[in-house]
Amino acid sequence: MTADERLDQLEPLLSEALTVLDRHTYQLKQLNSAVGQLSAAVAQQGDNISFLLREQVEMKTDIAGMKSDIAGTKSDIAGMKTDMAGMKTDMAGMNGKLDLLVQLIQGSGK
Repeated sequence: MTADERLDQLEPLLSEALTVLDRHTYQLKQLNSAVGQLSAAVAQQGDNISFLLREQVEMKTDIAGMKSDIAGTKSDIAGMKTDMAGMKTDMAGMNGKLDLLVQLIQGSGK
């Protein structure tokens, strides 16, 4: 077999191998691009999760403050109820004294 005949046999094989290599190169470029897009999406999701976690911590702090405020308000309301009960007692005492004064005034006018 001559050198030209060997080259004629190798040329189609080499061409086929280069075609397969080109196809694999294209597929690797597509895969690389897809991995890059996936990495960007994962990074964005990580940022979103971090943001949500920070917001959750802030909300927990706000809720704790609100609970404290509500407890203080309940305490204030309880104090006001006690004060109102004391005022009612004082008013009843004053009404009794006024009634006594009215009776004394009416009794002295007779």
